Amino acid sequence: MSLSSKDINLILNFLNEDTCGSSLTFEQISAQFQHNISKSDYLRVGNALVLLLQNRDLIPTPQQRLIILFLFNDMYKSELQSIHMNPFAPVFISILQNNNGENLSTQKHFHWFISPVTQHERWFVKTLINTNNNTKEFLKKTPNQILQTGLPTTKDDSGKDELKEKIQERLQQLPVLVQCHLPAVIDDPEVNYYGFDTLIGGPRHRSNDSRQTIERLLSNNAMEQTIHPEFLRLVPPLHECTIDELVWLSPIDYDPSLFTWDSTLCISNTINYEIRQLMDKAYQGALNLQQQQKLLDELDNDPNVVYHIGLVPSKLPILVENSPLISIQCLLKLIASNQMTEYLSSLLNMNMSLHSMEVVNRLSTSMELPQEFLHLYISTCIKTCEETKDKYLQNRFVRLVSVFIQSLIRNKVIDIRDLFLDIQGFCINFRHIKEAGALFQLVKSYELRNNNDNNNNDTTATTMISTPLTANDE
Repeated sequence: MSLSSKDINLILNFLNEDTCGSSLTFEQISAQFQHNISKSDYLRVGNALVLLLQNRDLIPTPQQRLIILFLFNDMYKSELQSIHMNPFAPVFISILQNNNGENLSTQKHFHWFISPVTQHERWFVKTLINTNNNTKEFLKKTPNQILQTGLPTTKDDSGKDELKEKIQERLQQLPVLVQCHLPAVIDDPEVNYYGFDTLIGGPRHRSNDSRQTIERLLSNNAMEQTIHPEFLRLVPPLHECTIDELVWLSPIDYDPSLFTWDSTLCISNTINYEIRQLMDKAYQGALNLQQQQKLLDELDNDPNVVYHIGLVPSKLPILVENSPLISIQCLLKLIASNQMTEYLSSLLNMNMSLHSMEVVNRLSTSMELPQEFLHLYISTCIKTCEETKDKYLQNRFVRLVSVFIQSLIRNKVIDIRDLFLDIQGFCINFRHIKEAGALFQLVKSYELRNNNDNNNNDTTATTMISTPLTANDE
């Protein structure tokens, strides 16, 4: 994607050969750049600036190059991001390792490297990437003022080797073919010895030509056009098929009984699609009455549809809380499923609530649930009541659990003898709650009834045994 004309004009105004050195400070350039160009276009603009930096004919002055180097750092500066994470950090390394540009007229260089730079440009890059320096005063200057500043006498290469090593580690992660790409636009290796600029109108005419050339290159997306090696691979050999395999090309000419056509192939099942949409809504929240009835009707019409609506054990707790009636119907249809044990385990591991107890209660009256599951579920409910710290919430849970256990006992779903001690301890701990007291009386009545039945059975057995014994004595 090429740059917009607005972005191109902004870049060219910054790099105007006549005014870029003295018209704006680096702070003003940064403010205008960030105001007019969005962050999503930074990488595309940066690639365009790299193209200009690689071609000295387009930006011949050091003021222009200082602005470009500053923008590379300004686009991705962040206190939380190291300089080596900057996508244009390799440009900084190329500048720091570059030879001085004192003999540009005679030096030959490869076009895909950055053109030779001056000592001021190298010092400028060092100052930008050195986070220890205070650059506030530094950025209040114009490019001309930077070039007029005296260079430090001591060389400071601290951090360059470490930065180079980190950049090389990042580059090694790229594929080899990506690292081999070369720009499609190259710098003219010939140097103007004879001053042809004076023959064709002088520097101003050359500046206008450079502007037009830059506009054409950037509008045609030249910065992303590269020359890269072609990835060659062997052509796979053709498969040699036998005569029998050709039958499948035209099966009509053969016995039609050999083939079975699926008339439903590529026909979307609209009913299943609608049900899946309703189920997705049920996972997100409660359905209205019309949607709920629609889903229940489809489950009744086709019990096998429950296997195609995306209900897995991990989603069951959400469905129970949002739509307990739908959960009950789905579980009843999944009785024959080999995953029924996993669904019950998911139901057992979810947090205790009114809806979960309602689902277990309805299932217990409609199907034979494993006694182990019921015992574990009741034990979990009792433990939840005991561990709840909020008194209001605890009293509410105790009432729900008491009514729930009474329902299971009256429907003869559980054997009271297996859970007698647990339920009795639960009722004693919460004897101040009316429902717990009613449960305690129900449990006691069953205990008395069982004791009476046992006593009657013992008396009958004793009579039957003693009678023949008396007869023998006589």
